[in-house]
Amino acid sequence: MPDPEPTDGSPPPESAPTARKELLTLLVLLLVSAVLLVLCLGCAAFWLYN
Repeated sequence: MPDPEPTDGSPPPESAPTARKELLTLLVLLLVSAVLLVLCLGCAAFWLYN
């Protein structure tokens, strides 16, 4: 009896939209983190040099 799971390491076709949504969520979190980091560094530089 063949194994229903693909053996090449690729995810099953039905989980592709879920993986895309997860990747989009990770990208949004990364962007928000970068914006907050720049904001904190900007505030720190403003506070130090004034």
